[in-house]
Amino acid sequence: MQTGELIEQWGGYDTSLRIAADYDAMLRYLHKGQIQLAYIPRVLVKMRVGGESNKSLKKIMQKSREDMTALRNNGVGGFGTLVFKNLSKVKQFF
Repeated sequence: MQTGELIEQWGGYDTSLRIAADYDAMLRYLHKGQIQLAYIPRVLVKMRVGGESNKSLKKIMQKSREDMTALRNNGVGGFGTLVFKNLSKVKQFF
């Protein structure tokens, strides 16, 4: 399936999610669209720490609420998934 077809069938970003719209879209494409992942053994994008989702405690809480909404909307994971996702990011601060 081509990118355009994927977006046509499963939609683009849900703009009601201010921070987690990309996470929601990826969950939708991977779960509902049954897209397979492929490992690319090199860095394609280097993102900096300090984006919108971890600017403040308030933003971290908003991101977590939106992540949970995305998980529920797409019928995948749950609270444990959210905890694991957040804990996996702790190492980037050290």
